[in-house]
Amino acid sequence: MLTVGRVARQHGLSRSALLYYDRIGLLRPIGRSEGNYRLYAPADLERLGRIVRYREAGLPLAGIRQVLAGQPFNPEVGRVLEERLAGINDEIAALRRQQ
Repeated sequence: MLTVGRVARQHGLSRSALLYYDRIGLLRPIGRSEGNYRLYAPADLERLGRIVRYREAGLPLAGIRQVLAGQPFNPEVGRVLEERLAGINDEIAALRRQQ
């Protein structure tokens, strides 16, 4: 079991990001230590790894929640990723026009 600080460092996130993920229900710790520190299990670290990868792909937290809701397979994954790809294509087209 790892504390919030150690988990944040391992994934290159701020402690406040993990606290926010807990607050919105995206990543809940497995429990609390005797000192009332949040504790994360290996399964939580795997879930956080997926969250980080989806954030790097530009998905909003609401989209990530949809994608993770039906793990291991969720038809929403394709839809959410297609929407993001369309957004990226729109951004590229706008940048080309500016160029």
